[in-house]
Amino acid sequence: MKAFALSDFDAPPSVVDLPRPVPAAGQVLVRVHATSVNPVDLLISSGFFRTVQEYRFPAVFGRDLAGVVEQVGAGVTRFAVGDAVYGFVKRDYIGDGTFAEYVVVPEDMFIGPAPLGLELASAGVLAQGGITALECVDAVVSGPGDVVLVNGATGGVGVYAIQIAAACGAEVIATARTYEQQTLARSLGAKHVIDWSAGDLVEQVRALVPAGVHGFIDLVKHVDSARIGENEAEAHALVARLCRGLLREGGRAASVTNGGVPELLGDIPCANVHSSPTPESIARLTALVEAGQVVAPVYATYRFAELAAAFDLLAAGPALGKISVILEPGSQA
Repeated sequence: MKAFALSDFDAPPSVVDLPRPVPAAGQVLVRVHATSVNPVDLLISSGFFRTVQEYRFPAVFGRDLAGVVEQVGAGVTRFAVGDAVYGFVKRDYIGDGTFAEYVVVPEDMFIGPAPLGLELASAGVLAQGGITALECVDAVVSGPGDVVLVNGATGGVGVYAIQIAAACGAEVIATARTYEQQTLARSLGAKHVIDWSAGDLVEQVRALVPAGVHGFIDLVKHVDSARIGENEAEAHALVARLCRGLLREGGRAASVTNGGVPELLGDIPCANVHSSPTPESIARLTALVEAGQVVAPVYATYRFAELAAAFDLLAAGPALGKISVILEPGSQA
């Protein structure tokens, strides 16, 4: 099969030929129809996680997934050949990812039935960002009427955090700089949009909500480091300042970049979200999609052979939702 993989830490990823995987007992083989590129994929390709995760070279990476079950292993009961599925693959090592024509996954992890009426091209950009956003919203929203700030609102997680928070009845404030980003944020349900480059974020939010927000979802990587854990002290201090300045008493925060450090935050609760898909979380996201409360905003689509160009667009920014990658059976040869 064709796959997009890292051969070592000193070479860029490339398309390679690898054996087609075979499902063992309790596993299913999925033919990948669509996936997406995400900021975490950029970090993986740069070796960012090398000190905390094993890279199994040739390391096929990629997490988002939509496809069709091609083969099932012994004892599988949740899926049958021909089922349309989606999800995201997050293993405890780097490898066996979704930038490939086929991927093997356990039947009780990573995937669920694709949402009814949703094309696989859209389902392929849904799960990683959507489930991460779901966990962030769970961490900060207590009920309808809460005011929630989403920082980094037009990226791959932010576009879902806006929608899920709004679906919970929250009043959403989104940060966005360009006109296109601001328009996107409003279309997804943000009541207010703040240009983070126009002045101090705390001052701008307090001008809108003098008492402060109930919830703060921070999706911004505040430090440019080559390895996880490097040079993070300044970023941690910034996140703590934002939490203290933005949140009202009793407010809660969530970070996807390990931004919440208890010794800096004191009694402010901040969840460091490292999402892992479960059948339950996938089913919750599916229900939101099928109810029309969450859509998958795609602003660019590439073929599998153009994955490198998709990464270039992601790195160049600005973020405007999701970048879809389509695998057409037989076209990669």
